[in-house]
Amino acid sequence: MMFKALLLQSWYRLSDPGLEKQLARDLLFRRLIGFDLSESVTAQSTLWRFRQKLEGESLLERSRPEVNERKSTDGYTD
Repeated sequence: MMFKALLLQSWYRLSDPGLEKQLARDLLFRRLIGFDLSESVTAQSTLWRFRQKLEGESLLERSRPEVNERKSTDGYTD
């Protein structure tokens, strides 16, 4: 769920507070991430810490080509 949230954040160019706000009010975002309507939204600080961990291990950079490939083959564009 957290990785999907970071993808949406990147694609929609949202700040951490902006992503938290979108997850709280946008049903499409919640559905894409896999949040149930009754679940509380992930705090921006949690999203930040998760991204920092991935960046620290270079996992975001290593996953970017595969994500972009899948995105383009599914018909999505930036």
